[in-house]
This record gives sequence, structure tokens and C-alpha cells, in this order.
Amino acid sequence: MLCLLMAFCSFSAIAQTAREVLDATAAQFNSRGGVRTKFKATQFSGTTPQDEASGTLLLRGQQFQVKTSEMTVWYDGQTQWAMLTGSGEVNVTEPTEEERAAMNPSALLSVYKKGYSMSLRKTSLRGKATFEVHLRSKNKKAVFSEIYVDVEQGTFTPLCFRAKKDGDWMRLSVYAFQTGAQLPDATFTFPKKDYPNVEVIDLR
Repeated sequence: MLCLLMAFCSFSAIAQTAREVLDATAAQFNSRGGVRTKFKATQFSGTTPQDEASGTLLLRGQQFQVKTSEMTVWYDGQTQWAMLTGSGEVNVTEPTEEERAAMNPSALLSVYKKGYSMSLRKTSLRGKATFEVHLRSKNKKAVFSEIYVDVEQGTFTPLCFRAKKDGDWMRLSVYAFQTGAQLPDATFTFPKKDYPNVEVIDLR
């Protein structure tokens, strides 16, 4: 009985600490003004890398702007504009939770409050001491069955996100994370005046 009690207390302490790490990391994304960062996103088939893209990411709450060599995406919290480089058109949609999470680590991070068990271990990544939080969904119908979040110890700066869906993994590596960026509302909407010859296609 004593061993069981000690094990239960130990598990509770770890779960609580994991939540505290995620709370502190989420607070970084909600910093006043917004966040400016660079990223590399990799899609996997199982554990085999398939597609990869690098670029810049601007965040303010749930709003974001993503820019790579292949495309630019604006999201104002409800509407998304996606423009392939050189395509001459921009598609307007209202993205799903999964689609938002694929581009916005803040959206991916927020799911820990929605029915996930949590565990925590200390490790290292890119030469930095990190916390690795492992999230496992309690709901079989959840979009992501597992999520890993790697956070730098001491600063709670996010370094990497990995999410599993239907047996395949997605990884979002974060670099040059800068808080306090002054990002106006126009950052997250399609600037039609800058692209007068681009056709707007509303797919909503």
C-alpha cells in the first residue's frame, strides 16, 4: 500500500509539473505584441520524412502569418488566405483545428487542456537542456493521438513540436523565438492592395 501511495503521489507531481511547463510555454505565445520566429516543418509517412518546408512565422494569440518559399498564409482568427508563390490566386477558407495546428504551434499547444494525459522528462535538444512533455489523448476521436513538446529549461522557450495523426507524424522545429514583436492587425489579413492582379477565390 505504501509503495502504491508513493507511486501515485510521484505520478501526480509529474503530471502537475508537466502542466506547469505547458502553461509557462503557452504564456510565451501570448506575450504582449506577438511573437516572431523561424521554423522548419516536416511531414512524415510513419517515421519516414516526406515533405519539408522552412520559413518565418508571425504570431499573435491565435492569429498568424506563415511565409515560405512556396506559399504565404494569413489567418486573422477566423478567415485564412493561402497564396502559392507565383500562382496568381489566393484561396480563402476557414481552416480546421488540424489545419491551424499544422502552421501554428500555439494552436497545437492549446490541446493539452482538452483531455490529454501528460508526462515529463528532462532531456536535451540542439545542445540545450530541455523539458520534454509527452501528451497522450484520452479520446480515440481526437485529431492528434500523441504530441511531444520540447521546451528549453529556465526560459520555457519552445524548441520543437511533434504530433501524431493516423500513424503519421508532423514535426515543427522552432528557431530564433522572439517575443514582444509589435504586430499590427494588418499582419494577419491578405493585403489586397499589394497584390492587385491576384485573383481571390472564396472557398468558404
